[in-house]
Amino acid sequence: MQRLPASLVLVAALLGCAATAPVQRLLDYPETPRGDVVEDYHGTRVADPWRWMEDLDAPAVAEWVAAQNAVTTPYLAALPLQAHFRARLTALWDYPRTGVPEIRNGHLFYSRNSGLQRQAPVYRRAGPDAPAELVLDPNAISADGSVSLAQYAPSPDARLLAYALAEGGADWRTIRVRDIAAGRDLPDEVRWMRFSEIAWTHDGKGFFYSRYPEPPAHKVLEAALSGHALYYHRIGTPQSADVPVYQRPDLPGWVVGGSVTEDGRYLLITLAQGADNRNRLLYADLGDPLSPRIDAPVHPIAESDDAEYAPIGNAGALLYLRTDRLAPNRKVIAVDTRAPAPANWRTVVPEQAEALEDAALVGGRIAAHYLVDVRSRLRLFALDGAPQGEIALPGVGSVFGLSGRQDTPGLWYAFSSPLMPTTVYRYDPATRRSTAFEPPAAPIDAGGYETTAGFATSADGTRVPFFMTARKGLPRDGANPVMLYGYGGFAVSTLPAYRADVPAWLELGGVWVTANMRGGAEYGEGW
Repeated sequence: MQRLPASLVLVAALLGCAATAPVQRLLDYPETPRGDVVEDYHGTRVADPWRWMEDLDAPAVAEWVAAQNAVTTPYLAALPLQAHFRARLTALWDYPRTGVPEIRNGHLFYSRNSGLQRQAPVYRRAGPDAPAELVLDPNAISADGSVSLAQYAPSPDARLLAYALAEGGADWRTIRVRDIAAGRDLPDEVRWMRFSEIAWTHDGKGFFYSRYPEPPAHKVLEAALSGHALYYHRIGTPQSADVPVYQRPDLPGWVVGGSVTEDGRYLLITLAQGADNRNRLLYADLGDPLSPRIDAPVHPIAESDDAEYAPIGNAGALLYLRTDRLAPNRKVIAVDTRAPAPANWRTVVPEQAEALEDAALVGGRIAAHYLVDVRSRLRLFALDGAPQGEIALPGVGSVFGLSGRQDTPGLWYAFSSPLMPTTVYRYDPATRRSTAFEPPAAPIDAGGYETTAGFATSADGTRVPFFMTARKGLPRDGANPVMLYGYGGFAVSTLPAYRADVPAWLELGGVWVTANMRGGAEYGEGW
């Protein structure tokens, strides 16, 4: 049988506990030694008895983990419903899942997991109806799955694929480059990338990426993160020859990001402090996209640290940004690179009553994803902000991953709801219809279940939205076991979407609830 991810085994264990009578015996946990480390912080002494656990290679840490596993593993194995949930979760996970395509030179690049593959391979199509060809199978990279495909970026001419690998679940990335036609990797290897995009120049000869200095030996997972910088790697050259493009020694703890506009004209640079949603934005005019000037001077657009400035595309010298500057629900503005001072910024799509979750420039228009009481709506606007109507969605649910190109009309997006597996659609503005792309076969019969939306009242009187999924007709009398999931932080919205493990819980009479706690962006910055 296909081996389940550890997260699903844990879910199965939890469900096994919830669906059976309480276990009476107490577990005999091994004692955890306490260290004697005490730090002095400006005159205040703070004990840190668990500091010894930070030495990940220490024998004492390995012994502690082994002792904990000796208690946990047999306990979980003895749960009466573990075998049932292992089989049921495996069956529920066994359905195809397709990612939203990226388009390069008329070709579609996308990920697709056939069902029980550890990782989703990357495919390419010459068009939406052309046959799919395998570009990269990450399952063949490491037999045990310990090396994962973290991200990939096709070159503008669709000939090369830069892809980043992560080892052992770490945030560090190593970039390799594949010649798609030849089906083999080039000698290029770029290491120590972290918190970064892979942004090709339009000539296909190289890409921008961000990295930290190489950490000390044997301290890869523990090294302090400082000195993030943006580099340019030219294909066929060693990493030692990579060109430093932008760094800020005066802001050592900040993260530097780089992206290239679709037309290849501008390099856009963001600066952010940790997980702060506010960022600085700068740009460099690369000149001729087919002969870009990598050392072009960098100019500021926003450096006031007062808001989010997220580029969504450009039309010539005009950059379009999503921002919450003076607009807690976010809006879209245009900045002319020839006169980028804030006094010259122009509001294109004003702030609405609903929160703007995402936006993209596709086919000469702005596609805007709004949340109306945490339910997705897709609206279209002209580049001057004139409304162009709303896209009819497949149902009440959530949109993810707006994608497309400014030189082609089709808009790609993914849609999901608690009872509908995530499905990719292509919207055709000429017919005003959305067509499913490689739709999955639903692994459940959703007809016997329902999702209802509601509001709970917080202690301070705030109405907090939630979505509850359960079997139809199930009494709402408080006697049913409930799994409640919530997350509130970093402006991350918790949208009602399909999870493959949840039906196993619903089938036994469980109730699944997602709560939209404050800290997310469901109602904009004010939330």
